[in-house]
Amino acid sequence: MKWLGLGLTVGALGGCLIPQNEEYLSELPVRLNHPLRLVEQQAKPSNRIIRGFGTSELCELEFSIPVEDLDLADTLVAYWFVDYDPNQPRGADSMDNILPDKGAIDAVRDEFAVFRVRYNAADIGRLNIPGDHVVEVVVTDTALLAGREPQGKSSINLEDGTVYEDRGYTASYAWFVKTEAGGKCP
Repeated sequence: MKWLGLGLTVGALGGCLIPQNEEYLSELPVRLNHPLRLVEQQAKPSNRIIRGFGTSELCELEFSIPVEDLDLADTLVAYWFVDYDPNQPRGADSMDNILPDKGAIDAVRDEFAVFRVRYNAADIGRLNIPGDHVVEVVVTDTALLAGREPQGKSSINLEDGTVYEDRGYTASYAWFVKTEAGGKCP
């Protein structure tokens, strides 16, 4: 009987005896943009340092990396840069869109960000110069402004009359390429 009384006492004191104010949501919270992520473990080439570009064994390179974004309906844009210098901003050397997957439930996109280069190709001449180079991908869910900053996603009017600027996000990954002198590629 003692235990039953003790159990009832603990049960009664377990709840909050002070009345709480009840606040209900008048509307659903605004869904904000989520940051995206590059899946580095699946990047290709898997080695971040590539030697011997331009030799007969390595005339072509394909860079690719999968992207994860919780905002399944967003179109993502991959901007590819070769030897980008922040002191002399310029546009991307190549761009590709990563479209949303129809009916996807997984945040990792089926379509990868991809960039292909061939030694002695005229489109990316910087990679033909012997020496060290950096190939970088910047993926965004908006557009890149000057200095590779993401453009704002949208403006959201809040209930209190203020405006919240929902931001865009970027993620980047880089490979280092050593181009050899006297390339033997056809």
